[in-house]
Amino acid sequence: MAKDIVMKRFLLVITVGLGLLAPADAQKADVILTTDCGTDVDDQWMIVYLLLSPEFNVKGIVTTHAPNLAVPQAETSANCVRDVVKRLGIPAPPIFAGSSTRLKDRTPLRNDGVDFMVKTARQYSATHRLAIFTIGAATDVGSAFLADPGLENRVEILSMGFNSWPRGGDGWNIKNDPLAYSVILESSAPVTIGAADICKQYLKLDAKTANQMVGDRGSVGKWLAEIFGAFVVKYKDLVTREVAPQSWVIWDDVVLAHLLKLTEYTTYPRPELNLENCEFTQKKTGKTIRWITKVDEKRMWADFLAKLDRHNRAAGVF
Repeated sequence: MAKDIVMKRFLLVITVGLGLLAPADAQKADVILTTDCGTDVDDQWMIVYLLLSPEFNVKGIVTTHAPNLAVPQAETSANCVRDVVKRLGIPAPPIFAGSSTRLKDRTPLRNDGVDFMVKTARQYSATHRLAIFTIGAATDVGSAFLADPGLENRVEILSMGFNSWPRGGDGWNIKNDPLAYSVILESSAPVTIGAADICKQYLKLDAKTANQMVGDRGSVGKWLAEIFGAFVVKYKDLVTREVAPQSWVIWDDVVLAHLLKLTEYTTYPRPELNLENCEFTQKKTGKTIRWITKVDEKRMWADFLAKLDRHNRAAGVF
């Protein structure tokens, strides 16, 4: 019995240690998140992880459109984000409902979210960039680039999107506004991509594992397990076809893992985007793109769980 207690304490120390990836005096990374929260369950998991990570200073969250969200789509997504923050019981970063429609041409669709990104980015430079996560349609980010071309010198883009390298292709995030992402690729801003094939390889969970991981970790963990379980039941045919029975992928964590230095990547010549099928055309653009090739999922999940446990202890759950 005493040996078991010592071992449990040892494992707890290791887990908590893994949760402290950044040195205490490390400068926080300033980030803006753009999300289609509410279309899936991975956005909620990623937002919890992001907001519980002291390595990041979340300047704001801008929500976007997706075909399965209730109208107005961006506002529905914003309500999803507000629900996540409410469940965490922490101060909310600024939350903006962005565009509920995709770009029709190269005229920016101005809204409070776009204006917020443009204004916020003015504080940054090519040597101190603002990180922008795109884990949904890139409409508002594309609009921000079109509204202020100088944005390319002040931000970096980290996106969950595309199917694989070198083909590209996409069934959701990029597909929901190819023109917006083409605007991003045409810019000189640094771009990092976490594609679907890598996410499937490293970030797949089944319902049983998800519940074992977080189901008994306070009300937030229980809720994350519940929405995961409900999703794989409700969309049984989809999850079986795209991933595996009772399984899904926490796709969006790939970009968060990258800024936490828990990925490997390769640098390729930056391609152009075919707007008809979201596939790449390999042309000499003189620019590059970073393509995530591996996620250290063991360290990532240990880090996430340590942060969730720390949050629960602070809230008096444990």
